[in-house]
Amino acid sequence: MRILIPTTDTNGASARLSGHFGRAPFYSVADSETGKVIAVANPSRSHGHGECVPASEVFGPNGFDAVVCQGIGQGAINRLTEAGVPVFVHEGPDVASALAALRSHSLRMAGADDGCSGSGSSLGSCGGHGHDQADEMN
Repeated sequence: MRILIPTTDTNGASARLSGHFGRAPFYSVADSETGKVIAVANPSRSHGHGECVPASEVFGPNGFDAVVCQGIGQGAINRLTEAGVPVFVHEGPDVASALAALRSHSLRMAGADDGCSGSGSSLGSCGGHGHDQADEMN
């Protein structure tokens, strides 16, 4: 299974998870079977709320099977879910911990309470930051 994980760097399994899906500096795709991780720059890291380039356009329609993230907008949750891509929430620090949680079936499916709603957020729904903060701070 190929897992899309928003990250702050390109350090493979050690890459730090980004606090917000759409504003992540990078998208890492990890293969849950082999552990191989590739990362690409997020082309819409600096965007207005709701104006990001969908990750499916970055990787193509078959580029990933699921998403694991700390925070994500409700619109992205809806689009991914409608496309048949499950979205999971993980508070861990890095890609390796996200893969371990996936393998142990301890990830939680993202729900309506996990979606960011815009100008600010509570801890957990956007990784604990407002949308005006730089993601490197996470």
